[in-house]
Amino acid sequence: MQKLLINELRQRWAEAWGRQPHLRVGRVMLEKSLSYKLQGGLSPKQQIRLDQLIKEYKRNPACFDERVGALKPGTRLVRIYNGTKHNVLVKADGFEYQDQTYSSLSKIANDITGKRWNGWVFFGLKKAGAS
Repeated sequence: MQKLLINELRQRWAEAWGRQPHLRVGRVMLEKSLSYKLQGGLSPKQQIRLDQLIKEYKRNPACFDERVGALKPGTRLVRIYNGTKHNVLVKADGFEYQDQTYSSLSKIANDITGKRWNGWVFFGLKKAGAS
């Protein structure tokens, strides 16, 4: 896409989407959104994920403000529980704990404690009671 003046970009965005963009939406977001619209939209998998995010937002508009950022592969989580140190390695396909791959931190926390836990709370990534 050629480099347009911001007013021209906003006008093209409005034409593509059928409404004016919010005044605080910047150039990069306008360009990406316009590019997306012109290429034809989301894949079915992306649409399902977007629908889930919209439902989550409608239930709790602050949900994205409260969300903990995604953990990057290679990150190591450490928790001492009952005097024993537990190490978890974040991988692209889940979490590695004691040479086993898990799909959730909650399952690891449950295995460590023998009780139901929110894994993000157990490993100190989220405060208890936060949505």
